[in-house]
Amino acid sequence: MNCPIRNEETAELLLAYTARRLDPVKTATLEAHMKVCVECSEFRAGQELAWNALDAWEAPAVSPDFNRRLYQRIEAEAARPWYRRLFAAPAVTWKPALPLAAACLLIAAGFVLDHPVSIGSVPSSSSVKVGVADAEQVESALDDLQLLRQLDSTAISSSSESM
Repeated sequence: MNCPIRNEETAELLLAYTARRLDPVKTATLEAHMKVCVECSEFRAGQELAWNALDAWEAPAVSPDFNRRLYQRIEAEAARPWYRRLFAAPAVTWKPALPLAAACLLIAAGFVLDHPVSIGSVPSSSSVKVGVADAEQVESALDDLQLLRQLDSTAISSSSESM
């Protein structure tokens, strides 16, 4: 027989044996193997110890008004505002969020230090890059403005002559 501890496919045999769910043939084969294999017999001893402790354990009796008190506590907790429930949580629940918050702060600080432009500031002339297409658009816009001024001055002069 292959050792169940060393073989993942048969590892469940040991658990089924200690839970007394194996058929008699497999039980006899496994017991014969455990006489030779120290690891399997140690595993069986540990599992039997755990099962015996569970069998000996007796759960405490539940008080008659347990359900009533439980539902009262649930209703009282639900009636509290969400922000009080959030900050009244044990500090243990915040521990996983602290490394994440620190990482976010580091990323934000790196971004701010890498891009030091403040809101409302005018970029310096050295940081402004004008392409050829931008210059052509500006020139075209100035030409259009000049043409509009000429048309406006012509319209004003012709209206003053007609009066």
